[in-house]
Amino acid sequence: MTDFEDRIRRMVREAMGEIGRDADEIDDVTEPPGADYCVISFRDPELKPIEVSKPLGAGDSQERDEILRALQYRFHT
Repeated sequence: MTDFEDRIRRMVREAMGEIGRDADEIDDVTEPPGADYCVISFRDPELKPIEVSKPLGAGDSQERDEILRALQYRFHT
């Protein structure tokens, strides 16, 4: 697991709690080899994966806000 994967995994779990969802709905967070993004996949096959790009100088709060917005969009909250 890369540092980026670990950071995104932690942020996704926290963000899921903030929107009132169970973090166990997340199946996996992976960074494909050579990629500059992570893929968040869900246990529900009806939910499409979310790609989160590596930040270009962005801080954790900006990255976390992007994840939160993507999850809110995916779960219609």
